[in-house]
Amino acid sequence: MKQYIVEILDNAVEEIENITDYIAKDSVVNALNWYENTTKKIRSLDSMPERCPVADESPYFDFDVYCLLAGDYRILYRINGNKVEVLHIKHPRMNR
Repeated sequence: MKQYIVEILDNAVEEIENITDYIAKDSVVNALNWYENTTKKIRSLDSMPERCPVADESPYFDFDVYCLLAGDYRILYRINGNKVEVLHIKHPRMNR
């Protein structure tokens, strides 16, 4: 099975931090759980990243953008050779 290198781009890192901080305002435990579950999902993209569907946003890019669900959040990423690049973490209520 082909292995991929997973890279979280800077803006996605910032989104993860912002979401974690937002959840922590209500519950630190929930924030830590969300962070752990989300990063586990992201790490799972090191194998078979094409298993997820193409995201609705994909037509706005010059490449295919895929969507992996993590609870209520959508992890948007692209496959670029042997790398998976995490582009954004979005909540359904956030603008596309």
